[in-house]
Amino acid sequence: MTKKVLIILGLAAVVGANAQSLYNNATPAGLTLEGLRTGPRTGGGDYSEVQLGNTTAGSTVIDSLYRMGDDFTFSGNNWQVNKITIFAYHTGATVADFNGGTMEIRAGSATGSVVGTGTFGSSVFTDIYRIFNGTPGDTRRVQQVTFNFNTQLTAGTYWITYGLTNSASSGFNPFLTKVGSLTTPGANAMQYTVSSGTWAAVVDTGSLQPQDLPFWIDGQVVPEPATLVALTLGLAAFARKRRR
Repeated sequence: MTKKVLIILGLAAVVGANAQSLYNNATPAGLTLEGLRTGPRTGGGDYSEVQLGNTTAGSTVIDSLYRMGDDFTFSGNNWQVNKITIFAYHTGATVADFNGGTMEIRAGSATGSVVGTGTFGSSVFTDIYRIFNGTPGDTRRVQQVTFNFNTQLTAGTYWITYGLTNSASSGFNPFLTKVGSLTTPGANAMQYTVSSGTWAAVVDTGSLQPQDLPFWIDGQVVPEPATLVALTLGLAAFARKRRR
């Protein structure tokens, strides 16, 4: 193996070693885990309870009918986005049944230019059940749905926009839920109606308060060019030393 190949492989290993959670909007909102869990469930797992005063458990997220959107902002080094995870439920589902969909990363707004396109990865059941105020039940088991990306972003504000599919053509996107609160800080989720071609703010139909959507972004922070040069030179020097 040549020195050049060794340097490239070594550099790739260093850059790829910092795989991490780049964004989780439950954390800045002061929430826990997925931003959905609100209390223990007698049968195991947790409930995600629509808070008193709110009356909407979630928004339709079926690709042919409605799409959802929410934003994130970051500063500093570039991000390499590998995976985005969202949450949805299909009332009465006995298996994790979301089997496809589309997702884009857009610059600046929900209608901004597409800078990254994801491919559907998987859906699995969580142990969270979405319920209405004080009404226990087990018909809305939340699924964790992932999309795969290979997208590098520079610092700024972006939106994810997405829709899902399943054989039932039925599915809902639960909201970030904070105990004792009708909304969460900075809530500004949007829903796109396919038939009219328009975006509208997501608000609870009872309280009329804006809502947000829980999602995670996984990937790597990309070192600055100067850092990459320093790493390359260091690896080159190491290779020369080993050769001597």
